[in-house]
Amino acid sequence: MGQALSPRFRYKSGFFVQGDVTKPIPVSNPPRMGLLEGKTWQDVQAVVDAKRLIGLKMKLLLFLRHGEGTHNVAIAQYGSEAWNSYYCKLPEFLDAPLTSKGIEQAKESSTKLNKEIKNGLHIEHVLISPLERALRTFTIAYQDQSNISSKPLELPREILGVDTCDERRSISEKALQYPELDFSGFSSNLDPWWTPDHRESESEVEARANKFLDMVFTNISAGFVGVVSHSVFCAALLRVIDHREYSLGTAEFLPLLIHERTSAN
Repeated sequence: MGQALSPRFRYKSGFFVQGDVTKPIPVSNPPRMGLLEGKTWQDVQAVVDAKRLIGLKMKLLLFLRHGEGTHNVAIAQYGSEAWNSYYCKLPEFLDAPLTSKGIEQAKESSTKLNKEIKNGLHIEHVLISPLERALRTFTIAYQDQSNISSKPLELPREILGVDTCDERRSISEKALQYPELDFSGFSSNLDPWWTPDHRESESEVEARANKFLDMVFTNISAGFVGVVSHSVFCAALLRVIDHREYSLGTAEFLPLLIHERTSAN
C-alpha cells in the first residue's frame, strides 16, 4: 500500500465516518453521506475556505459510483470465474448501460443529493467518466442541479482493457445521446485507451488516479467537485490518498476531503 501513496495528496480525516479509522467501517450509504456526529457541511466549507485563505489547497471530492449496470448483474449471475474467462469479452456488454434497478438507484441518489444540498453541501463542478453507466447516473442524480457545471473526461474511467463493459462507445454517439454535455475535450472519437489483450494493473490504475488528482488540483478552480465514476477507480483513489479501504456500493456517495501536502505536513 505504501508504494501507492501520492507524494502530493492526502485524505483529511475528522469529518466523515467512512475514512475515520477510530470507528468501525459503516454499512453502505451512512446517514448524511457519512458526516460525523457534530459535523456539518458548513464545517467542511469552513475548513476548505480557511486553507485557501492561507494559500493552501484543500478540496472536497464528492465521489458517486454509477448505479447497477448490466455487467454487474452478469457477474453476480455467472460468477467471477466464468465472467473473467468468457462473458467479460462478449460484445453484448460493450459500454454496459444501467439496468432498470440502476436507474432507480440513481433516482434515490438524486433524492439524497438534493437533501444534503439543502443542508449546506456545496458542489460547484462535476467530473464524469464517459462510460454509459456513469453518464446516465450523472444525468439522473444531478437532474435537479442544473446550475452546477459538468464535464465528461477520460481519466476517471473504470479499469481499462479486456472487459468489453469498460470499452467506451464513440464520442459522436454520446454527444447525440447527451446533447447537454460538453464532449469537446476528447481527443479521439473512438476509445484510445481500451485494448482487448491488456487489463490495467493495480499500479497502473493508481497512476491514473494520481494524474486525475493532479488535474483536479491544477486545472479545476472549484473547491467542491463531484466525481461520477467506478468502483475500481475509487479503490485506487483511496489507496493513493491514504484513505482506509471502503467498498462503495452502486449509486453510493463517498465524500473525500483531500489536501495538498506541503513540506511542513
